[in-house]
Amino acid sequence: MKKIGIAGLQREQIKAEIEKSAPGIFECYILNDMEASMKVKSGQLDYYIGCCNTGAGAALSMAIAIIGFGQCCTIAKPAIQAKPDEIVKFIGEGKIAFGLSVEHVEHAIPLLIIQLVSQLQPVNQ
Repeated sequence: MKKIGIAGLQREQIKAEIEKSAPGIFECYILNDMEASMKVKSGQLDYYIGCCNTGAGAALSMAIAIIGFGQCCTIAKPAIQAKPDEIVKFIGEGKIAFGLSVEHVEHAIPLLIIQLVSQLQPVNQ
């Protein structure tokens, strides 16, 4: 089971959206941004999701500092919804820390979770 650290604003709502989108697939931990980032960096957690008013500042600042800029991305910003093709691209690039703005939790989290789940599924050959 993959583990997700959730930090920032609307943490309970994000956790609920994850559990609704992929029941039983992820263990979710509500932490502060520093704890979540450190646990991802050390391998105790697989992913980081941070939420703030912009999706880039407070949502990802600790993740960028601890995990590294190259593994972080913003999936939704104010007035700019998450796009499935961008999320696929980010995951393909190895991003493991995702930031979003508070107004997009209900839209962006299910898109992100669906793509993360698809990465977990073995490809039938």
